[in-house]
Amino acid sequence: MEKPRLKAHFHVEVVEGERVFLYAEGQDYLVPGKAAAAVLPHLDGRRTVMEIVQALAGTLPIPAVLAALTRFGAAGHLAEGRPDLPEATLAYWDALGIDPARTLDTAPVTVSATAGVDPEPVLAALRALGLAARTGDFDTVPDEGISVVLVDDYLDPVLEARNERQLAAAKPWLLARTGGIAPWIGPFLDPDHTGCWTCLAQRLAGNRQLERYLAGKRGDSVPRHPSRAGIPAGALAAAGLIAAEAARIAATGEPGALCGQMVTLDLATLTTDRHPLIRQPQCRSCGDPTLVSGRSPKIVLTSGDASHTSDGGYRVNSPEATLARLERHISPHLGAITKLVSHTPESNTLTYSYAAGHNFAMVNDSMDLLRRNLRGQSGGKGRSEIQAKVSAVCEAIERYAGVWRGDEAVRRAAYRDLDADTVVHPRSLLHFSEAQVAGRDTWNQDPANRLHKVPDRFPEDVAIDWTSGWSLTHDEERLIPAAYSWYGHPDLQEHFFCIADSNGTAAGNSLEEAILQGLCELTERDAVAVWWYNRLRLPAFDMDSLEDPYVDQLRTYYDAMDRDLWMMDLTTDLGMPVYVAASRRRHSVEDIMVGFGAHPDPRVAAFRALTELNQFLPMIETRDADGNTSYLVGDLETLTWLKTATVAAEPWLLPDPELPATKVGPQAGFDLAARIREQVERIKEAGSEVIVVDQTRPDLELNVVKVIAPGLRHFWRRLGPGRLYEAPVRMGRLAEPTPEADLNHWNVFF
Repeated sequence: MEKPRLKAHFHVEVVEGERVFLYAEGQDYLVPGKAAAAVLPHLDGRRTVMEIVQALAGTLPIPAVLAALTRFGAAGHLAEGRPDLPEATLAYWDALGIDPARTLDTAPVTVSATAGVDPEPVLAALRALGLAARTGDFDTVPDEGISVVLVDDYLDPVLEARNERQLAAAKPWLLARTGGIAPWIGPFLDPDHTGCWTCLAQRLAGNRQLERYLAGKRGDSVPRHPSRAGIPAGALAAAGLIAAEAARIAATGEPGALCGQMVTLDLATLTTDRHPLIRQPQCRSCGDPTLVSGRSPKIVLTSGDASHTSDGGYRVNSPEATLARLERHISPHLGAITKLVSHTPESNTLTYSYAAGHNFAMVNDSMDLLRRNLRGQSGGKGRSEIQAKVSAVCEAIERYAGVWRGDEAVRRAAYRDLDADTVVHPRSLLHFSEAQVAGRDTWNQDPANRLHKVPDRFPEDVAIDWTSGWSLTHDEERLIPAAYSWYGHPDLQEHFFCIADSNGTAAGNSLEEAILQGLCELTERDAVAVWWYNRLRLPAFDMDSLEDPYVDQLRTYYDAMDRDLWMMDLTTDLGMPVYVAASRRRHSVEDIMVGFGAHPDPRVAAFRALTELNQFLPMIETRDADGNTSYLVGDLETLTWLKTATVAAEPWLLPDPELPATKVGPQAGFDLAARIREQVERIKEAGSEVIVVDQTRPDLELNVVKVIAPGLRHFWRRLGPGRLYEAPVRMGRLAEPTPEADLNHWNVFF
């Protein structure tokens, strides 16, 4: 060190001439010795070491002076020279451990801005920090230093070309917006370490539901949303923060806190939030799109035991580990999940329910679809709070992964031109009756039937997209209509021939975990449809056989709300245990609610039914001063059921007293692949096959599949021939099939 100086951020006090105290924000040091005290006044950055030695020649021997200098230097208290900077600025750099004399002159920062955005506040803030800041041409990537790009909207279309140039030059850049009620700072986009602007734009555009709708009405493809708000103080505050971070990055070469992170500064609350940018390995700009488009449909099951089997089913990771891995995907701006909120009253420690917001597909310009998308939420339930959180997060990712992006592998052809042994006709997936199809126009106009819309007849001679799935039953490829496999596929804009829904779609920490969950859902909904529409009288499930204190706690909790609680066994010829948990209010208005659960392990199935029932409680547990229910539900069909359905009028909701109650059976084995193979075989015996479409997105850290079993029934009102009529007779529940006209007039509403 040629001209040492004491770092400027220290306060200095010398006690009794031989103890030097240095203190700063978060730092306290003691440098002992008379030599240290004597040297201190000469550490001004203007004297060489020899000049300091000479100045103290009459006071201290040379070795003592050099030892004192060494002690200060070894402790990190010295810096080089005296840059021409204000004292406070110099102290700032010293506190960060950055030597401005060596770095600032060689750390240029170029600032460019989109039309209408003033770069001067950021330039001024950079220069005040001692950097050589300059204005740059927006269309040019600087050869050295870093770039700061200022915008009024992160989805400005001009950023696409800028992103491509930055990637081609392998140069990092910092994106920022100084305007708005909440200025945005970052992320710092580094081609070697982070996702790119395309990764950011995909997530951000997806979370602008209203803007996407309006852009579509304008014939625009970009859901832009510049902020009209802003105050000078906010812009200056943001400019200062942008400059400080850009300067630090330029001076150190380290990306720091904004590397792949966007920070929002809420000027109304003076709070900040961090929003991780998720790098998408399949990104068309910075990744490899063939990770999705070139993925083989083949599914190979790997044996392995689940390690967590108590709450939430058979899982290979704990709920704590799963949430820790996935919570970075929660952000209202850059997240696959926009929010995670509790729907459980603070006083309730028994029933946990969470909702996770997610963006969804806009197939057309339907206002009803827009309204549902804006409040679109995935529900999570569990006996514990952590399980309810994880359940909601995984369901939101499951929904997100199933949205059509355009990078999926498809084959375009007419049904009649494909191999009949490979292609799956939509008729075997949808199961609408001829009477339903014939009366679809009138039926579909009724708002009460929004969950039960009947599509048009399938055009077998029209080319559509087909997605490849894999038959676990026959170990070979199957072709499924892409519009059935993915939410928001554009084929449905031309021909409304099917409906994409979540039946059989599931997420898991492993492929096997996800497939088993999908099979559970298919089996559950099939059993519900067979029971509900035939109004079968089925046996009770003996809740006491669970031998779990949680059951008694729930009974007490429901009883305190003047509600009865019971369970029934809905298990069909598919073998997997399926149960319903039901509850009614002891009142003229019974507010009957039901919850379902299916799993190879009967205990898991039972508790799934109970926790799903618990999940619905917030809709009906609030009452007004007169004791009437204050419903937290706006769906007309659901409200009609809650206000008018009674067990006296619908005795099939109660267990058949003539049948012996089912008791909990033995626990199933923990090998996920073995449980899958068992259920695939049972479904084969019932005359169907199991097909899996892999919907996993490489950026989501969770496996997502759509499990399909042609012939199994959804619980929506789909009354075509097949299992709905045959299964009750085969199981001995009915002597003959129920005529379509005599099926339950109540639609499934949940």
